[in-house]
Amino acid sequence: MKREVVYFHKPGPDNTDETILAARKAAESLGLKYVVVATGTGSTGVKVAEAFKDTGVKVVAVTEYAGAVELKEENVRQIRDLGGLVVTSMHAFLSVEDSLPKLYPGYSSGNTIIKETLRRFSQGTKVAAEVVMMATDAGAIPEGVDVVAIAGTGGGCDTAYVIKSCHANMFFDKEKGLEFRELIALPRNKKFW
Repeated sequence: MKREVVYFHKPGPDNTDETILAARKAAESLGLKYVVVATGTGSTGVKVAEAFKDTGVKVVAVTEYAGAVELKEENVRQIRDLGGLVVTSMHAFLSVEDSLPKLYPGYSSGNTIIKETLRRFSQGTKVAAEVVMMATDAGAIPEGVDVVAIAGTGGGCDTAYVIKSCHANMFFDKEKGLEFRELIALPRNKKFW
């Protein structure tokens, strides 16, 4: 099997349209039923829902926990009107343990190590894995199916993968764990926070 991979010179929202197009091509060629997209205000979720309208692919727009972002109600309505679903959830790689560095400077949780490792591929890689687990934990997508995951670097999207879904507590499981199946789009240069 051969499939084109899109690489961007720089990360960021300027790559949004091309990332969505590449993600749609991959989903259609593989016959996938779900696309999971990270969205803050909901605008990227709307773009993805519009791109996948009438394809038979269910769009699940995943946003951060309440109070972390300004998810706009108009965007939520548009995503739903286009047949998509919106999930608001705690980050899969965020836990009470991640608050310990405030008490113990220099402390690094296991989640921090995982996040920083995935960011070496791109910020969107970390977020793509995270939103797939968040959508699975919320019951928006089934466990153990291939989905297209779309994410980005500080707005819009510049990263897309085909990922086998799993619940967050199964991330490292040898049979049911998360798997990056295919790379669709990725920025060559990275931005680190």
